[in-house]
Amino acid sequence: MEFSLEQLRAFMATVEAGSFSGAARKLGKAQSSISGLIGNLEIDAGFDLFDRSSKTPKLTAEGLALMNDVKAVLKSHRNLCYRVDNLMDHVESEISLAYDDMAIPDSLMLDVAADFEKVFPQTSLMLLQATHKRAYHLIADNRVNVAVVISQDDYPEHFAFRGVAQVQYCTVVGVGHPLAKSESVSTQDLAQHRHLRITDTETGFRRFESDITSNIWYSNSHRAMLDLLQRGLGWAEMPMHIVEPLLEKGQLVRVPTSHQRVTFPHCVDLLWPTEQASGQCLSWLLETLTERGQSLT
Repeated sequence: MEFSLEQLRAFMATVEAGSFSGAARKLGKAQSSISGLIGNLEIDAGFDLFDRSSKTPKLTAEGLALMNDVKAVLKSHRNLCYRVDNLMDHVESEISLAYDDMAIPDSLMLDVAADFEKVFPQTSLMLLQATHKRAYHLIADNRVNVAVVISQDDYPEHFAFRGVAQVQYCTVVGVGHPLAKSESVSTQDLAQHRHLRITDTETGFRRFESDITSNIWYSNSHRAMLDLLQRGLGWAEMPMHIVEPLLEKGQLVRVPTSHQRVTFPHCVDLLWPTEQASGQCLSWLLETLTERGQSLT
C-alpha cells in the first residue's frame, strides 16, 4: 500500500490542531478536503486512525502507534526538499573549519558556529581545533575547507589567504616563578629559565635562530601550557584572550620584559585552497570570520 504526502500532512495537522476544522485552517484547505484525505488514509491503512464519537477527534491506539512514523516521513521529505534546493543554490552539504585557538578565542568560533546553524541548518559542520601549524597541514592535505591561523611570511601558491585580525600576546609566568616579582626582565634573564612553547604533532621539536635558550618544553595544548605555567615550570608568550582570566585572578603574572613592555600583536589569517569551488557556506564563513575578526583588533 502507498500513502500520499498530502494524506500524511492532513493526519499530522489534525493531531496538532486537535480538530479537522483546525487542520483545514492550518493547511489552507476546506474541512471536507481534510476529512476526505484522512478517510482515504484510513481506508488504505485498513483501520480507523481517529475516534469520532465525541466533538473532537481523538487518536485511536492504531493512530497513536503510527504518529511518530508519520512525523519521521514528513521530516525526511522536508530534509530532502531542502537538500535539493541547497544543491541547486550551491549550498554545500558539509563543510569543515579548522582554527588555532591561540589565534582566535573559542567563544568567537562557537558564536560563528551558532550563527552558521541559523543560516545553513541542514549543512554538516566540522569544527576542529588545530594547534600551531596543524591547520596549514589540514589545508594542504585538502582535509578542511578553511582555516583560521597565526600568519606566516608566505604561503604555497595553492593557498588563498586573507588577513582578518591581530591577536595580542604577552609574556607570562606563574605566581611562584622566580621572574614573577621582577620589576624588569631582560632577555638574558629569560634565558636563565625554561621557555614553554606551543607546537603540534607534525612540527614537534622546533628550534629557531632567535631562541634565547635551549631549555624549551613543548605542548600541543594551551590548557596544558597554562597548567605548566601555574606550576612555575617556565615562561611563555601567550595570547591575552587565553591568559587574561588567570591574570585577573592572580594565578598568572605578566612579565615586565625590558624589550616589550606592552602586549604585542600577531596577525591572524584565513586560509583556503584556491582550487576548491566556493559555495554559499564557504563564502558566508569567509565574510563572517573577516567581520568578527575585526573585533579582536
